[in-house]
Amino acid sequence: MTLYEGAVLVADDGRTVTDSTEVAAELERDISLGLPLAAKARHVFVAGDIAEIVVDWAIDGPGPDGRHVHVAGTASDVARRGSDGRWRYLIDNRLGTAVRQPA
Repeated sequence: MTLYEGAVLVADDGRTVTDSTEVAAELERDISLGLPLAAKARHVFVAGDIAEIVVDWAIDGPGPDGRHVHVAGTASDVARRGSDGRWRYLIDNRLGTAVRQPA
């Protein structure tokens, strides 16, 4: 959660989530699958301490119940480098290129 201090997470339904408890719940959904996240950066643009990151990602494999899981997308994220040199999310939009209906 330290990567999300003060961040906006865009939920799959398009809602913006800023409450740390809600952000944790959104992230837990994928973490609870116990599967690796494969990610390949498509574009990274950096201006000073701000970066835009476009990344293709997928979670694929047998879930906890034995059923096959495949979740994937192209994220459009914005990050800021802190004074400690570490990057943290400003906006995490995991389905950044998906067409969604307003929440």
